[in-house]
Amino acid sequence: MNRHFSLAFFFFVVACSPVPDYSQAVREFQGHKNDGNVELALNMFADEPSLQFGPLGTITGLNEIRSILEYDLALNTQLRLERCEAAALEVTCRVIETNDWLRLVDIESITYAENTFTFATDGRIKSIAATLSADSAQLLGAAMAQFDAWAKTNRPIEYADLFSEDGAFVYSRENGERVLALLRQWRKE
Repeated sequence: MNRHFSLAFFFFVVACSPVPDYSQAVREFQGHKNDGNVELALNMFADEPSLQFGPLGTITGLNEIRSILEYDLALNTQLRLERCEAAALEVTCRVIETNDWLRLVDIESITYAENTFTFATDGRIKSIAATLSADSAQLLGAAMAQFDAWAKTNRPIEYADLFSEDGAFVYSRENGERVLALLRQWRKE
């Protein structure tokens, strides 16, 4: 009889235990990213994190995420979180992004209709999965196509320097600065 009582009590405690709400951690990450504090933002990630950007692919590992954060720093990327909802180890928000790249192609902002932050049990970010809204994906795709066509024709060497030998775009602070310089030349012409 005591054994059944102990199991019932255990399940009652587990069922009634509050589920951690990681919304504050997501806001903290947003603050570090918006302040350009790459180290503090990076420290919020678990050991083997990933960023998933739909058709742009998945980036895995702390070094790769550092490169993305530094690239975003060069672009002066700012995030605004809206309608965040927490459930178990996840927080899902609508995210509005602005940056100098977008401004140079006459896009005020882009919207991630759903951005899910998944946390490890130790409270660090395990993954972020971002899904662009259909409108933002269309605007971004059109702007990238125009810029890419111009850069390949008018600045082929500088454009090629943005990519690795296998054709993948290289995320880094330096590449962010190079992209902005090319965009400014494009705007002049």
